[in-house]
Amino acid sequence: MNSQSRIHGIPCRTVSSRIHSRAHRGWAHLNRSSLLLIGLLLAGPLYAASPADNAGLSDAFAKLSHNSIANRSVTLAQLGLHETVLGGQAAGRREFYLPVPADVPLTGASLQMDAAYLHSDGGRVGVLLSLDGAPVLARDFPLLQGDASATLGVDGSPRPAGFLRLGLAWTSVLNDNLCADQTANGNLFRVASTTRFSYHFDSAAVTDLATAWSALPQTPVVMIPAGSLDAVAFDTAWRTQALVQRDGKLPLTQTLPAVGDTVVLDQPQVPAALMSFPAFAALAHAGPHQLANPAEVAALIALAPAAFSPDLLVVNAPLQSTINADVDALRSEILLTAPGAGASFDAWRAQFIQPLTTPLVAGGVRLAHLGAQAIVMVGDPRGISVLSQAWRPLDVSDHLLVHQLTPLVQADTHVVALSDLGGEPRTIDVSDQAGWEAQFDLSAASGGDRLPSAVVMDLAASPSPQNGAPIASVFFNDVLIGAKLLNTDGHAQQITAAIPRYALAARNTVRVVFQRQPDAIGCTTRGHAYPVAVLPTSHLTLAAAGSNDDDDFTGMIARYASHASLLVPAAYLDDARHSVPRIARLVDAAGMSPTLAVLTVVPGNTLATPDGPFLAADVAVTDEKARVSLAPDRMTINDAHDHVLFDVSGLSSVAVIDVVHAGGYAGEAYRTIGTPAPILPVAFQLSRGDIAVFEGSKVVKQIDTLHPNGIYSPDGTDSWRQILRWAIPAALIVAFVLLLLLAWRARRKTRNKA
Repeated sequence: MNSQSRIHGIPCRTVSSRIHSRAHRGWAHLNRSSLLLIGLLLAGPLYAASPADNAGLSDAFAKLSHNSIANRSVTLAQLGLHETVLGGQAAGRREFYLPVPADVPLTGASLQMDAAYLHSDGGRVGVLLSLDGAPVLARDFPLLQGDASATLGVDGSPRPAGFLRLGLAWTSVLNDNLCADQTANGNLFRVASTTRFSYHFDSAAVTDLATAWSALPQTPVVMIPAGSLDAVAFDTAWRTQALVQRDGKLPLTQTLPAVGDTVVLDQPQVPAALMSFPAFAALAHAGPHQLANPAEVAALIALAPAAFSPDLLVVNAPLQSTINADVDALRSEILLTAPGAGASFDAWRAQFIQPLTTPLVAGGVRLAHLGAQAIVMVGDPRGISVLSQAWRPLDVSDHLLVHQLTPLVQADTHVVALSDLGGEPRTIDVSDQAGWEAQFDLSAASGGDRLPSAVVMDLAASPSPQNGAPIASVFFNDVLIGAKLLNTDGHAQQITAAIPRYALAARNTVRVVFQRQPDAIGCTTRGHAYPVAVLPTSHLTLAAAGSNDDDDFTGMIARYASHASLLVPAAYLDDARHSVPRIARLVDAAGMSPTLAVLTVVPGNTLATPDGPFLAADVAVTDEKARVSLAPDRMTINDAHDHVLFDVSGLSSVAVIDVVHAGGYAGEAYRTIGTPAPILPVAFQLSRGDIAVFEGSKVVKQIDTLHPNGIYSPDGTDSWRQILRWAIPAALIVAFVLLLLLAWRARRKTRNKA
């Protein structure tokens, strides 16, 4: 019986085995061995792309990765600002600095302010909102309480400073007579941390590295090579992440996607002409998807930022070879179906993929664009150093090659201008209260063995009509270190305030608060603002760190400013996705400089020998002297006199950092019990104390074994006080014994004379 079948849409008839003629046997042989090939050759034209299809593919590839509009949205909570409350007095002011890409136009910018008010004490209450100093909305609130939320359109003009300044001015007037008590604890204005600023910008306008850094989102993605890293790539990765954290960001560590990985697609925009290719069709729907082959990995890269969205890319030769191989696989798949699309694909590859796969020379940093992603590419620690806060303003190119960078503060430097640390000299109008501040990393204001020892503020002030003088209060990391009633002759005057060693931190803020008492002319009018100037000669003075720093976290911050060794086990390089953020946060908490620390990878169970102040992460050091000892599930903590403070077993997923000694040097040791290992909180700073215990992502206990009574001498005289504590009683006892001896001797002489 003959039967009919189809091969690739072509009808054919099978030959009966009962036909024994040679001709028919030849046809049967042909059917068995070659019919499939013939069918494919005949079917080929059915799949060949027509000229119109080739034109559509060319247009699709020409538009692929050209959608350069980036979206940004940030809340006050993401900036570390929680609920803000204004009120209780006649007036209150607050400003928020919302980050935007520096000098880049914005589109569709809007501010959704979530707020509420209370108006239970009567009088007139209202709020004035301003953007970059320009008033944009004023509202009064007649009810006892209510919603004060508002949506504001934001001007899209470029902002060279990289910030949108949102100002809030709250007024509560119970009586127009200034002599009346204006206290109104029931009149309040509350701004919620969910207040959101959203905008779009064209990433093609990001043309240099400095602008690219200012355009980073609040949660930037640091992408690293997959699998085990070499020492250079690991060293570059943790430094990159630590630098991002120093700017108040919350970086995410991701590895380059690979076959078998599951990615979450975010509404990918696949051109219709590319849906005929399996790699693109597989990625056309939002949601989780497991990458099946290298062609899908390359298609994922092409559809950035649907699921491939690195903001900073740590590159090495294996990563770039992998990207090239994946793109080659995608090209082969496309040419199998549409041979005429090769030229369009190659043009797209040369424009967008080649910058990612071209090797970086030693010390190189490069800016690449892929769709809406502006990607900063780094390849070694020398290159990443140019992105530090001190040198970033000079990054005005899309590629740089670092030959040598030397710290701005040299060993023989005695002063550092606050204007070099971000504190711009300016004149401030002060009505009742105003402020000025400068923020800087400790590494930017230290050199050799010198650390900041005093803040010197050069100020000038003008009088009010009633000759009222302002008060200037100087804070260092929210510690009041000096204050003065200023002269009002407009001439320069100086406030010199010593910095207590315990106030130093890895990131520091100098803040000056100016306050004026309002002029009361017959208690009938309200005062005006009068200027106070912060002069360019304001500076920090530096002094030798000395060798008598306490062996606590604050003392280690001072030591790390001149030398810092980071010791990590080789196992960390095999699990870089988890160990890189752990090390970045650990270094940040300890106060090390991401650009000055020296990494040492310790193989196996080898004991490390430090050559200076060190931070050992899960590494044993020679001749270690520590107050904390760990077993598989047990922790023992001793005090300064080796008395047991804490000895408990049954612990898991706990980490401890303590100050230790090894090889004649002081350092910090980070050790863990159980898995998963805790990761330190973002922006956490080790300060006072010498032992800190972590669980999950929070600090559960900090212990100071050097100052168990909690009393700390700001001038470093604790050791003298300890000596005097024993010396004075000892001196009294000795004096008493001497008096007894003298009395005995006098009595003996009297007896002899008798």
